[in-house]
Amino acid sequence: MTDIKQTWVPAPRGRDAAVLNQPIEDPAGWRAEDLQGTDRFIYQLSDAEISEIFDAVDRFEKSGAELKDLDRDGFQLPKFSAVMAEIRDELMEGRGFGFLRGLPVEGRTIAQNAIAFWGLGVYMGTPVPQNAKGHLLEHVKDAGGDINTPTGRGYNSANELGFHADSCELLSLMCLCPSKSGGQHRIVSSVTVYNEMLARRPELARELAFRFYRSRRGEIPPGEDAFLRQPVFSVTDGYFSARGASSTIERAQKLPGVEKLTPAQREAIDFYQALSGELAMDVDFQLGDISFVLNHVALHARTAYEDWPEPDRKRHLMRLWINIDCERPIHPEIIHQMIGIVPDPGEALKTPLEMTPVT
Repeated sequence: MTDIKQTWVPAPRGRDAAVLNQPIEDPAGWRAEDLQGTDRFIYQLSDAEISEIFDAVDRFEKSGAELKDLDRDGFQLPKFSAVMAEIRDELMEGRGFGFLRGLPVEGRTIAQNAIAFWGLGVYMGTPVPQNAKGHLLEHVKDAGGDINTPTGRGYNSANELGFHADSCELLSLMCLCPSKSGGQHRIVSSVTVYNEMLARRPELARELAFRFYRSRRGEIPPGEDAFLRQPVFSVTDGYFSARGASSTIERAQKLPGVEKLTPAQREAIDFYQALSGELAMDVDFQLGDISFVLNHVALHARTAYEDWPEPDRKRHLMRLWINIDCERPIHPEIIHQMIGIVPDPGEALKTPLEMTPVT
């Protein structure tokens, strides 16, 4: 590989204090037509940067330490750490998403790629559990799961996934093997969706500021209800934040003690999902890509996909849920969800190197 022209261009800065039910000015309010077909949101890794990353991988691998204990001190990047700080700032104060491209994952073991992924992730924040089994590192791979079941999770299926935000502040994905077809990473600015909704149907935008019941999908901490309540749109100390209006709301409708959605709420959810699809940008994962999406200001989705027939060519992503220590003011009913999913009693935190059953 030779060094290539850098395409990364951070968004212009400048944010006005957000006020609910008024248009929002925020660098995270990007539009797909301004970015689709460009690489301004992609940081292209140079040969020197790749060498620095894998030198850190080799040092940690030789240490024999557990992956879950790896922090910045154990993954030192003397020069590239400044780039990671710039990308982190773009997530926090800019567009709210970005990609790293060019990491050569072929010829490396799954453990080495996991170290690289985790090591870069801890420059953004702290990984948090993604399920009740305490998985800090998860694998997105079709294992015959079905998102349409009451406790179904999208990461172990090939289903289409609607627009949503995960139970963490920052989502990160690393592509180890792309699909034969489909599986596009869909991203939309929830700031732009909100502004468009406010312009077209302001009465529906107001509906989404109320608290909605959401199913915990069977992963229920001791002493807690099977559901939680959150607004879709909220403003805290002048900062806008949005959650998805996804299947967790519909699943909650089947739980005891949950109030039924009103016709206006259903119309608002449908319009929110429709606008998200209309305004989204689709990105094809390339081998070695790493994406970062700030859940407070961006929603993500996935198109259904088809795998290659060979088992070793199945679409395979690794996933991190990352807590960035709530530097951005967040609605109090959302903050507690940013720590991921509380592990079941007796479950230790772990970083599996292959997909394992969660039930």
